[in-house]
Amino acid sequence: MPVYEYECAACNGRFEVQLRFSDPAVTACRLCGSSEIRKLLSPAGFVLKGTGWYVTDYPSKDRKAASQAEKPGSDSKQTQCAGACTSGGCSSKG
Repeated sequence: MPVYEYECAACNGRFEVQLRFSDPAVTACRLCGSSEIRKLLSPAGFVLKGTGWYVTDYPSKDRKAASQAEKPGSDSKQTQCAGACTSGGCSSKG
């Protein structure tokens, strides 16, 4: 159910009302009873999580490189390990 925020011009108070779309509009202040109220625009409170959003689907070049390096068996890790193993600085075998 949507929550609407109102402001009263008479008492300068703010209040919230949960209304269905089928409910009648609010006509009086819940704090003082005045009819001088107006509906405020409030930012929506939500977080974009998971895949399917711009942040996760279109990463920067640096982020792409970092995610490729984190994948097991990626070329960048193998190249780093091969360089260290040939010089005797690699502790892994393989």
